[in-house]
Amino acid sequence: MSQAFNPLGSICAGLIGTVFIFSGVTLSDAQVAAMRAAGTYQTYLHSETLRVVTPYLVLGCIAFLWALLILLTRFPALSGEEPAASGAPAEHVRLMQPHFVFAVLAQFLYVGAQIGTWSYFINYAESATGVGDKAAGYMLTGTLAAFAVGRFSSAWLMRHFHARLMLVTYAVINVVLCLFAVVHPSWLGVGCLLMTSLFMSIMFPTIFALGLKGMGEKTKTAGSFLVMALLGGAVLTKLMGMLPLRAAYLVPLACYVGVALYAWLFAEAKTGEAAG
Repeated sequence: MSQAFNPLGSICAGLIGTVFIFSGVTLSDAQVAAMRAAGTYQTYLHSETLRVVTPYLVLGCIAFLWALLILLTRFPALSGEEPAASGAPAEHVRLMQPHFVFAVLAQFLYVGAQIGTWSYFINYAESATGVGDKAAGYMLTGTLAAFAVGRFSSAWLMRHFHARLMLVTYAVINVVLCLFAVVHPSWLGVGCLLMTSLFMSIMFPTIFALGLKGMGEKTKTAGSFLVMALLGGAVLTKLMGMLPLRAAYLVPLACYVGVALYAWLFAEAKTGEAAG
């Protein structure tokens, strides 16, 4: 439930970026050629680049203010690893349990799929439909809104369905949606990519919770590894950039296959694995 609130910030950021960074101006090839001939094209590019300055200065000030608030806030002291029950003997847990190792891998794949899908969404929407950057930016805001809807609705659904089953189902749905977007780059393909956010919504917190299951005294250390799996957002997005735009979405597709396999085969901690 706590993870359900961070998409609200993403929605605001996407909307603010669309309004204040994108000019909405799309030059034709003839206009670009004319500006090159007149020697004004580089000036135009420079002015477009400068549009990011004010939003980033504002974001920097907000980040500084947030850091100041954290500095002034009293947080409870964090101790080292502790047994699950006070006074109980420490349970010796192997950190490299299969369900945890594959959870880290699944988290790596998921974050790569998420960041990659959003990073190239505007490019895909422009290429597939011919709309301008500002309209594509509003579509990106729409997919972030779908992410938020998925977080809140899935928090309710998990009262009635097992989290592992939902993770498998959502991952398989996203495989189909990404495949359709690759095969049919069109308005429908854009709609499919937009809907992937709805179904990726539960993946990070669910993989995180399943990966920590049965980790006992190693829970905090294991949690840090699952957070470090965010590296997938850097590695796999770079891989997408090396491919043609349509083929690039095969990377998130493969990631969702990996997440589905993790949820189906490895998400449950086996009884007796914790000891020893």
